[in-house]
Amino acid sequence: MESARADTALLRAVPAALHADLEQDSFVSTYSPVGFADELRQRGYNEGLGVPLGLRREVAQKTGAEYMLAGSVGRTGDGRVRLRTRLRETETGDLVAERHFESKDLFGTVDQASTKLKEDLGLPEGHLDTATDLPVTEVFTPSVSAAKRYAQGRYLQHFVDTTDQSVARKYRRATRSDTTFALGYQLEGRALWRLGKREQARRALEGARRHSYRLSESDKYQQKALRLYRLEGRPEAALEVCERWTSLHPYDLDGWRLKANLQWSFFRYEQALVSYRQILDLAPESRSAEISIARVLLRTGRPEKALQRATSYAESYPRDEEGPLLVGTIHWKLGQLGQAESAFRRARRMDAQDARPYLLALHQARGEFGQARSTIEEEAASGQASLRAEIHRSHHHWLRGRIGRSQESLDSLWAAEPETTAETQRYFLAMRACDHYRTSGENRPSGENPFATELIRRLGILRGETTQNTPGYKAGAQAALASCKTASGELTEAEKHLERATRLVERPDIPPTYRLSFNLDYLWGRLREAQDRPQDAAARYEKYIEDSSPRALLLRALRLPRLRLALSYQKAGRPGEAETTYRKALALHPAYPRLNYHYARFLNDRGRGEDARKHLRQALEGWAPSGPDFRLGQKAEALADSLGVGIT
Repeated sequence: MESARADTALLRAVPAALHADLEQDSFVSTYSPVGFADELRQRGYNEGLGVPLGLRREVAQKTGAEYMLAGSVGRTGDGRVRLRTRLRETETGDLVAERHFESKDLFGTVDQASTKLKEDLGLPEGHLDTATDLPVTEVFTPSVSAAKRYAQGRYLQHFVDTTDQSVARKYRRATRSDTTFALGYQLEGRALWRLGKREQARRALEGARRHSYRLSESDKYQQKALRLYRLEGRPEAALEVCERWTSLHPYDLDGWRLKANLQWSFFRYEQALVSYRQILDLAPESRSAEISIARVLLRTGRPEKALQRATSYAESYPRDEEGPLLVGTIHWKLGQLGQAESAFRRARRMDAQDARPYLLALHQARGEFGQARSTIEEEAASGQASLRAEIHRSHHHWLRGRIGRSQESLDSLWAAEPETTAETQRYFLAMRACDHYRTSGENRPSGENPFATELIRRLGILRGETTQNTPGYKAGAQAALASCKTASGELTEAEKHLERATRLVERPDIPPTYRLSFNLDYLWGRLREAQDRPQDAAARYEKYIEDSSPRALLLRALRLPRLRLALSYQKAGRPGEAETTYRKALALHPAYPRLNYHYARFLNDRGRGEDARKHLRQALEGWAPSGPDFRLGQKAEALADSLGVGIT
C-alpha cells in the first residue's frame, strides 16, 4: 500500500489490521505465498510497498498467488481515514474491483474493506452470512497507537541488522498502549526470548495466553506450542500441539513450519523431512522447504539425492545464493573438490557473503595457499568483514606453521576497540587461540603454556568488567575458560567450567541444535585427551561429527575433528578405525599439513614407509617455510631425515 501523506506508521498498520480481520475466515488465505517477500526483497522492495504493478504481477505469478491486492491510505482534511483498494487477478492482470472507503477511524475503514474484499473474492453468500466476522478491534486491537507500534516492530524484523532489542521495544510499546493486545504480547515474547530475557518473555507470553480470545486459531496453536516448549521445557508436549494443529488444520502452513522446525532442532530429521515435503505439497514454490529437504537428505547420508535437489533449486532460483553454496558443499562432501570450487565461484559472482570463506577453506584443503592468502587479502580490503578477515589470517598463519604471526593476529583483535571485537567474540577468540597453541608443539609438558595462562588472565578481567548476563554469554564464557584451562593443564578446573557450560545449554527448553555453537562435545573430547582417556575422547568426537552440519565440518578446519578422532582411536588401540577416519578426512582436506603429518607417522609406525613418505612430503610442503617456534615442524623434519624425504 501507499500513503497519500507521510504517516508511514499508518501505512504499515492498515495491512496488519486487514490481515488480522480477514484471518477470521478460514476460506481466505491471508499470507503472501512462500517466497513472495523474498523475491521482492531481492529486487529492492521491503514489505511489498511501492512495487510497480508489472513486477508485482511477475513475482505473484512465480510464487503462485491467485490474486494481488494493492492500495493507498491517507487522511482527509478533517482527519477521516481514506482507504482505496485494488484487487487484481494474477494470471490476466485484470482489475477485479477497485474500492474506496472512508471512516472517522482506522478500524471502521478496515472493517468496511474486509467485508467488500470477501465479496470481491467470490465467497459464497451463504458462507458470508454464517462465517465469524467480528469487528477488527476485537481480534486485533482497538488502539491506533498500538497498531502503529506493532506494525513498526514487524517492519524492523525485515532487516538483518535490526537488533531484537529494538524489535522488542516496539512490541512493548504496543502492549502498553493496549494491555489486551494478544498478538503484540506474542511477538514481544519471542523477541525477548531471543535476547535471553527469560522472565520478561514469560510475562509477555502469559499476556498472550490471558488474552488468547483475540488470537486466530493458527496463532492460538502457535502460542500454546511455544509456551510449552520455551517456558515450560516440554518439547514433546509442544510437538503434540503441532500434531493436533496439522491434523485439524492440514492446510495451515504455519503449523507444518513450526512442526518441521521443532523436529529439525531435535535432530529428528526423518520426521522433519515428512513435514517439509508436506509444506512443499501445499506451497510448491516454497524455497525454504525445498532447500531444507536437500539439507535433510545431506544430513541423513543421502548426498546424491541431496545434490539432485540442490541442483534443481539452484536452477529454479538463479538469483538465490543459497543454491550454489549448497551445491558446492555437497560436491565437497562427496570429495568432488573441483566441482565444489565451480559452485562456490558461481556464488561469489552473485556477491554471496559466505562464498569467500568457502573458497578460502577449499583452497587451504587443496594446498593452494597462495590463492588462499589472496582471498584473505581481498576480504580484508573490502572493509566489510575486518574481524573475520583477521581471524582467517590468523588461522592461515597457524596452518602454515607460523605460530608467532598467528598469535599476533589474534592479539590485535583482542586489543581492538569493543565495536570491532565485542565481549562475546573475545571469548570465542580465546577458545580459538587455545586450540592454536595447544597443538603447536604437541609435546609441551602439562602446565607449561604461558599463552593460555595469559588468556585466562584476560578472561578473568573481562568477566569482572562485563555487563552481559544472558545464558548464551555465560555459556560462552565457561566454554572459553574450559578450553584455556585444558590448554594450561588445569584439568580439574577445566572440567568444572565445561560442566557449567553444559548445564547452561542442555536444558529441556533449549533445542539440542543450540549447543552446537559452543562446540561442547569437541571441548569435552580435548579434555578427555588431556586426561589420557582416549576411549571417552573418541566418543565425544564421534558425537560432535554426527551432530555438526556438513558445512561446519568443512569450514571449521582449525579443529579438524576427524584428525582428533583418528588420534584418539590410535591411542585407544583401534588402528582400523583410525585409518578409516584418516582416509575420510584426507578425502575432504587432502593437503592439510597436520593431517598428512599424523597420517605419515601412523603409516610409518606400521612399516608402510613408502606411503608415509608421500604424506610426510605433503605436510612439509604445506609448512614450508614455517616459523622457528614451530615444534611440530621440527619433529616432521626429524622424521623426514630418518625416512630420507627431501623437499624442493
